[in-house]
Amino acid sequence: WDMLLSNIEVARRILGPERVLTPTFLWLPLELSNIHGITTLASIITLTPGTVSAELSDDRRHLLIHCFNLADAEDMLAIIKARYEAPLKEIFP
Repeated sequence: WDMLLSNIEVARRILGPERVLTPTFLWLPLELSNIHGITTLASIITLTPGTVSAELSDDRRHLLIHCFNLADAEDMLAIIKARYEAPLKEIFP
């Protein structure tokens, strides 16, 4: 569902005026420590249109994410942590 909505939003933004876009990089603090879980999270983020995982910090505690159009960084981080990271923590302890 998130991917479908993201596709629609990205298409709307691409077809709209460029001046209203707010591309942003932000660091996601990670609770995941398992490298396979982190890799899965990075893949999910990259597969979602409008977001790309760009870098993992050397200590594996933060993931750099680029957002095509970001209105609220705290909201975006909360969504990623709740919808994607939390379930992955159960799969990859």
